[in-house]
Amino acid sequence: MKPNALLAILTLFILTGFTAQQQQASHTIVGSWKLTSMQIGSDTAAKAASGIDSTVSQSPMRFVFEESGQFRMELGTDGRGLKGGYYYDTESQILSIRYGAHIDTAFVSWDGADRMIHASKDGKTRTTLQRVKD
Repeated sequence: MKPNALLAILTLFILTGFTAQQQQASHTIVGSWKLTSMQIGSDTAAKAASGIDSTVSQSPMRFVFEESGQFRMELGTDGRGLKGGYYYDTESQILSIRYGAHIDTAFVSWDGADRMIHASKDGKTRTTLQRVKD
């Protein structure tokens, strides 16, 4: 194989790697999400004893992020809940949600395009949300 062909293949391989990383960062939070898991602290025994997983799985709660920057946390099927605004920085992957005078900030990571994980700044709280496809 000629050196130029080898260099071209190597360059293509490197660029493909960068493209895959950019696709990871391009996931959108816009849409409707259901809470599927919540972890507070690192005590797994306390989590199991609390029954939080069964509570979360039975909850009708949804998180809705609109393109306009508006946020809703619907606590029931009647639409009651919290409303506010949000800002998501795709580069730092920091999500800030504002409702009333309160602001929650979390680091966002992804497990595919339809599974979003929020971690608090101190790392003690972690929630997992699954995209709801209506």
